[in-house]
Amino acid sequence: MTLVSLYFFAHQPFRLKPYEQRIGLTNVPQEELEAHYFEDSMNKEVFLKVAEKCYLPATTMMRDAVKRYKNSEKPFKLSYGLSGTFLEQARRYAPEVIDLYKELADSGMVEFCGETYYHSLSSLFDVEKADFKRQVLKHSDLIFELFGQRPTVFRNTEMLYNDGVANAVKDLGFKGIITEGVDWLMQGWRSPDFVYSAPCGLPILLRNYRLSDDIGYRFPNENWSSYPLRAETFAGWLAGNTDPSVLLAMDYEAIGEHIWAEKGIFDFLWNLPEQVSHFPQLEWSTPSDVISRVPVTGGISVDDFQTISWADQERDTSAWLRNEMQQFCFEEMKRMEESVIKTDNSYYIDVWRKMQTSDHLYYLSDKSLSDGDVHKYFSAYGSLVESFTRLHTALYDLRRRAENYPE
Repeated sequence: MTLVSLYFFAHQPFRLKPYEQRIGLTNVPQEELEAHYFEDSMNKEVFLKVAEKCYLPATTMMRDAVKRYKNSEKPFKLSYGLSGTFLEQARRYAPEVIDLYKELADSGMVEFCGETYYHSLSSLFDVEKADFKRQVLKHSDLIFELFGQRPTVFRNTEMLYNDGVANAVKDLGFKGIITEGVDWLMQGWRSPDFVYSAPCGLPILLRNYRLSDDIGYRFPNENWSSYPLRAETFAGWLAGNTDPSVLLAMDYEAIGEHIWAEKGIFDFLWNLPEQVSHFPQLEWSTPSDVISRVPVTGGISVDDFQTISWADQERDTSAWLRNEMQQFCFEEMKRMEESVIKTDNSYYIDVWRKMQTSDHLYYLSDKSLSDGDVHKYFSAYGSLVESFTRLHTALYDLRRRAENYPE
């Protein structure tokens, strides 16, 4: 039996205002700090556009698929990772998206995994990971508030993983963690389709990036040898796998936003449960189901200086921390922690954490070739200079306010 886990991650950042719109504004009431730093009109415009193309039709389709197969011998199951900033914007701009996720939660067939609330790099701040833990717990509380589930499996921002992250996640009470099945970990007999354990004993699920990227990345490529990919073809590939589990993980926005509906992505995903049902050796599962049913097979160790992720060809931290601009802003975020937390002011802490969102550092990448094209595609600001100016000036301004906060 091979357990197939389908995991989607949805996220939207709070995009920063241009420096010119903030310059000279000193006496900003604390309750208006978010409006001072972040561009609500752009956030709303982007969210509603993606909601129309992806969040609403894709989640409606998943809800209908779950209902269609709920009473079958092998029901259709899936899982989601939803960042706190995504859920904030959904509540604010399109609450009907939240309603659809609540329907999925009520079905009993959908698992909501843990995340860092702000989709931040806080897990890389220090050994203690104090604010990382606070952000994770804040996210767990929100998931419980909205969907009645307390996440038991965790996926870090962009699947960033090392042994230190595993230790912190285990300390928080999670039963497992999801990360990338990078090639250098798959030595000898290893494949991403087993359950491994960290040195601390935390079970690890690895994304099968080849099969995941067949759907989330290669699907619309007319030059791909398997184009057009049919659901029956992909189900056959899954059935040919004799390992105990396959984790298919991808950005939710791939459905309808990055891969347009005209390419057939909705039809493919709608037909996939039916095609999988034709193979008795396949069964849909959730990450927590896999951890409870599949025994651990060996251990995996990733040194803190070898941190892995699912981003770019390197699958490391270089998407956010490769150049001096990125490193400078990241160090500034870390240095601010003491002064911001010391204010004990929820408005200050919230905007600091929203500035930590990994997208802001991602926009500062100066990579070339295909990875560079991806960074440019996702950039909200159009140029490295503009991206750096918005982030650096916002961090500096907030740090000054925090350091001058009344005792």
